[in-house]
Amino acid sequence: MNWSLLIQVLGGLGIFIYGMKLLSESLQRVAGDRLRSFLSSMTRNRVSAVFSGLFITSTIQSSSATTVLVVGFVNVGLISLAQAIGVIMGANIGTTITAWIVSFLGFKFNIASFALPAVAAGVILNFSRKESRSGWGSFLIGFGFLFLGLDYLKTSVPDSAKDPESFLFLQQYTNMGFNTILLFVLIGALLTIVIQSSSASTTITITLAFSGYIPIDAAYGMILGENIGTTITANLAAIPGNRNAKKAALAHTLFNVFGVIWALLFFKFFTGIVDDLIPGDPLTDKESTRFHISLFHTMFNITNTLVLIWFVNTITKVVSAIVDGLASKTGKDKDSIRLLQAGSVKTTELAMVELVEFTKKIIRDTYDFLRLTEQILLQPYDATRVLQVLKKEEELDQVRTEVLTYLNQVQETGITGNYAKDVLGIMERVKAVEEMGDNFASIARKMRKSHRQKVSLDKSFANSVKDQMDLLKHHYDILLVNLDQSETFDILGNPQIRNQSREYRFQMIRSVKKNDSKVKKKKYQKKDNLMPALLYRDISRNLDNISRLLNAAIYADV
Repeated sequence: MNWSLLIQVLGGLGIFIYGMKLLSESLQRVAGDRLRSFLSSMTRNRVSAVFSGLFITSTIQSSSATTVLVVGFVNVGLISLAQAIGVIMGANIGTTITAWIVSFLGFKFNIASFALPAVAAGVILNFSRKESRSGWGSFLIGFGFLFLGLDYLKTSVPDSAKDPESFLFLQQYTNMGFNTILLFVLIGALLTIVIQSSSASTTITITLAFSGYIPIDAAYGMILGENIGTTITANLAAIPGNRNAKKAALAHTLFNVFGVIWALLFFKFFTGIVDDLIPGDPLTDKESTRFHISLFHTMFNITNTLVLIWFVNTITKVVSAIVDGLASKTGKDKDSIRLLQAGSVKTTELAMVELVEFTKKIIRDTYDFLRLTEQILLQPYDATRVLQVLKKEEELDQVRTEVLTYLNQVQETGITGNYAKDVLGIMERVKAVEEMGDNFASIARKMRKSHRQKVSLDKSFANSVKDQMDLLKHHYDILLVNLDQSETFDILGNPQIRNQSREYRFQMIRSVKKNDSKVKKKKYQKKDNLMPALLYRDISRNLDNISRLLNAAIYADV
């Protein structure tokens, strides 16, 4: 084996994949919230969902990144499973753009002549303090590395006519008729699974066919296999996710596997159409080989989408039945939001989507604390409600740990600009909500203890507690109503919303001071009245803390 050649090929592949990753992540960084808003608004029906997937993948040049993003959106409930399937179909079409770029530019021009200037310009922009310029700098660096990697691949793989021994081992597998195609389907799938980039494996396929090491039919087989292999990334990302995330990833796999099956059944007919549309015989004219492969790749994904777009609902039912069936057998019922681990294509954008939606869910769930605490305080004592609050408080502690751990992982990626501010805001909100849970649990414990000691609030204190609980409910509504109207926490920066929050906070402070002075009256210093008064004072301080924390959650981005 020629180890020097192998090292050059692997090095070129590494530069290509890194360039692709940097290109994708920088474009998502520049797009920011607009990417999420676009995807959310463009998935109203199956056709618009397909076009949104096509557009995003063509823009960020990574179907893996798009599908992982979509799995993440399904995981947190931003889009439905049916919408996600449409986006995935479009992503499969969008990823074929890479093959055309490689075919038109990668083998015709002196790549270094524009790749190196792109890297140089990117490095200069990357030092800019302005977030958008720095993002575009990373994009240019990724663009340059992508084509430098391609140049290494092209020059490292020798011409088979000049160096027939370098890839001689492939020749023994290229004369087995239809079995050759099946074998290279497997090779394409395994290659893509290993490097987790269908764009990179497609580039390798075009390079091998262009250099004469594999026949055109074997290259077509590799392209089909790569469509199956590319689904591994989304499936890996969905492993820790909820059922909906797993359903979206499985839908991606079924879509591509079904497409490969029919493409193999009609292989000769399909490749005949490609031969008719592209001039030149790929068996004798290697210049036309790359265009045959690119058209085959594009036609396969477009045709597969045109066929299966009418069966989105059927695919939804099939994957739902499979995932739900497996979940019931294993006893796992994870329908709540679960933070994903997206592996090599994990991006800040996906992480922020998950964290924002997860934090919103925590805030909504803690409203149950408020409802249960009101019942504990103002209705006859019920031990079940106390236990419910204490259990919820333990769960909230675990969730806080999970979110903060994930936030640390996100920060380790080196986030900057607005994302850094968003992360700090989420940390403050999660901390505030968890401390609210502690105060609700404290009230529950005090009421349990007072019940055992046969101490209860008198009518006057009960009315004061009711007024304070009403203030908290109104205060909490500011969070809940506005979060339902926005995809992010930016809406809480509205001066009107913050003024409302501050006013409820002041009302609570006035109520607490007023009732504190009442506790000091002689009437409540007597032995029979002292314990109810002390109980009220402790509860009132907990309610005051909750009010303060609600205000902190709204002002968290300041």
